[in-house]
Amino acid sequence: MPTASGIALDLGWLGEEFARSGIALSSIRDSDDPRVQIAHFSHTLPGLFREGGNIPAIWAKSEGRDTVVVALTWVDEFQAILVREDSPIRTLADLKGRTIGVPRQDGERIDFARAMSLRGIVTALDLGGLTLADVALHDITSEQPAFSGANVANGRFYEREARALADGNVDAVYAKGAPGLGSARDRGFRVLVDLGRHADPLVRVNNGNPRPVTVDRRTAEERPDLVARYLATLIRAADWAAQHPDEVFAIIGKEVGRTSEEARAAYGELAHRNFGLDLSPLRRDGLARQKDFLLRHGFITHDFDVAAWIDPRPLPLALALVAGEAPARATA
Repeated sequence: MPTASGIALDLGWLGEEFARSGIALSSIRDSDDPRVQIAHFSHTLPGLFREGGNIPAIWAKSEGRDTVVVALTWVDEFQAILVREDSPIRTLADLKGRTIGVPRQDGERIDFARAMSLRGIVTALDLGGLTLADVALHDITSEQPAFSGANVANGRFYEREARALADGNVDAVYAKGAPGLGSARDRGFRVLVDLGRHADPLVRVNNGNPRPVTVDRRTAEERPDLVARYLATLIRAADWAAQHPDEVFAIIGKEVGRTSEEARAAYGELAHRNFGLDLSPLRRDGLARQKDFLLRHGFITHDFDVAAWIDPRPLPLALALVAGEAPARATA
C-alpha cells in the first residue's frame, strides 16, 4: 500500500539517514528467514519500524507485543463492493438476501484479508440500512496467503474473489486499492459503491486507514533520537511527494504491482499530497474504531486502550528536526 516509508525507501533517504550513524537498514520483505518475515504481522523484532495496515499492528498489540504508535498516516483509496455488470443489484439495499464472498485463510495468525473484507462489507451494509443478518457470507478459501510474494509481484490480490464473482458463486465481493480497481476493470465488474469516496472519513476506515507507524516500546524509550530521525525522514518524504506527483504514482504503482495510471485512479489525483504524519483526534478515533470492530468480530481476543498505545513524544521531535533543517536545505 502507499506509505511515506515506501517513498523514503525508494528515494534511498532512510538508508542514507541511518548510515550517517553507522546503522544498517534492513527490510523484512527482503529477508529469507521466515521468522523475520512474519515480524510484519507479529512485530517480534526489536528495533522494527513498521508503517502499514492497521489490522496486523492491532492484532500484535492485542497479543501482548509491547509496541507504541508514534504517528498515523492516511491515504484514501478505492474501496468498493463489486457486482457483475449484468447483476440486478443496483443499490446497497438490493444486497438483502444476496450472497457476498469473503476470503478465508485458515491457519493464519491473523486473517487480515478476511478482516479487511468484512469491515468493508459491514460498512456498506450499514449504509444500505442492512446488517450481516440480511445477507449470506460465502467463504472463499485458499491455502496460499492472499498477499503472498507472488501476488505482490503481479498485483493480483483479488483473483479468487474475482473468479467466484465471475462464475456466479457469489453476488458481490469487496476489493480495495489499485489491485482491487485493476481486478474490477480486468473482469468488467460494476462498482456498486466506492466507500473510499464517502464524505465521512470514518466511513473510510479500514485496514489502510489510518496507517499506524509503530515501533517496539523499548526502542522508543531508549533511543527516542532514532525514532525522531525515522519520522523526520518520512516527513521530508511526504513534503517531497507533494511536489512530485508523477514520480509518486510511479512509486506507488511499483509498490502495489499495478501501473502508475491505475495507482492514480485508485488513490486519487491528490494522493501525492496526503502522506503527512500526525496524531490528530480524527486519526486516533479511526484507529480506536478499527480496534473495536476487530474485537467485536473475533479477529482479536484481548482488548486494550488505544490512547495508551500512542506515544506522542517522538513526532514533535521529528518536526523540530525538519524545521531546523529547512533553511539549510533551502540554501543547498
